[in-house]
Amino acid sequence: MKTLFPIILISSFLYSRAGLCRSLEASAKQLNDQASRIAVAVALFGIILAGIYYSFGRNDASMKMSSALFGATIVMLAPAIVAFIRGLA
Repeated sequence: MKTLFPIILISSFLYSRAGLCRSLEASAKQLNDQASRIAVAVALFGIILAGIYYSFGRNDASMKMSSALFGATIVMLAPAIVAFIRGLA
C-alpha cells in the first residue's frame, strides 16, 4: 500500500485541472480563482457564525459581525483592488 500512494498522488495531480496549466501565468490565475472561492466560503461562514452569536445574545456579537462584514467586503473587492494596484505599476 505504501508504494501505491505516491503513484496515486502523482497520477491525480497529472490528471487534475491544475496539472494541465501550460504556463506559470495560467497556474497563478487558476490558483487565484481557487483562493477566491475559498475566501468567499470562509467569509460567508464568518457572517453566519456572527449571526449565530448575535442571536444567542453574546456581548461581542456586534464586533464579530462588523469584522465579518468588513472581511467579506475586502474579499469581494479583492479583484478590483488588485486591478487598481496593477494599473499603478
